[in-house]
Amino acid sequence: MKAALIFAFAGLLGMGCATPQRAPFSTALNWVTQSREYKAVCLQTYANAWEKVVAVAQKESSPWAIVMDLDETVLDNSGYQRHLETKGEAYSQESWEEWVLKTEATLVPGAKEFISKVRALPRARIIFISNRYARNTKPTRVNLQKLGIAGDNDIYLLRKEKADTKTIRQKEVLEGTGRMVKHGAHRVLVWFGDAAHDMPDDPKLKWGTHKFMLPNPVYGNW
Repeated sequence: MKAALIFAFAGLLGMGCATPQRAPFSTALNWVTQSREYKAVCLQTYANAWEKVVAVAQKESSPWAIVMDLDETVLDNSGYQRHLETKGEAYSQESWEEWVLKTEATLVPGAKEFISKVRALPRARIIFISNRYARNTKPTRVNLQKLGIAGDNDIYLLRKEKADTKTIRQKEVLEGTGRMVKHGAHRVLVWFGDAAHDMPDDPKLKWGTHKFMLPNPVYGNW
């Protein structure tokens, strides 16, 4: 009996010393790619936004717009994140642009259905404001075309340089200045993003009415 206890204790010590197995990917990435909860939150966000948009759009007699961020709002770049984690690498502009050029991003749940319904409304336009660089506008369009969500009258306001912030481009949309001169000022019904700076810092814009946030626990500034 004594010997058996000694062996059992030794076995427990051995288990305690064993190196724990590391998950293939980070918890955040696994949550985005595997959990039902992530999909549910995205679908819920787009469904709630549609209710707001369709109600307001019916009262609009002039052209109006929806402004959307791209990455982790419309486009799912978990493939790029898997590549980084597999290689043990950190984000770099070079590897990111290599990914963008591949045009292999997939869709955030609910994005395609929402965009398709918006396009069917009268006088609608979608404006994409993204921190992808403007030099990558063509592959970005191609990626959206492959996913069946590109439109002929979409406007892409991608980043010209590091100093070209989203705040600058948001102002251009609302005032019809800069790159928006040829399109004119637009009334924006709702704004979409996965970070606070994707929407104007305007107290008149309310969460769940004018601004909608998609979940992104994988990267960002907190």
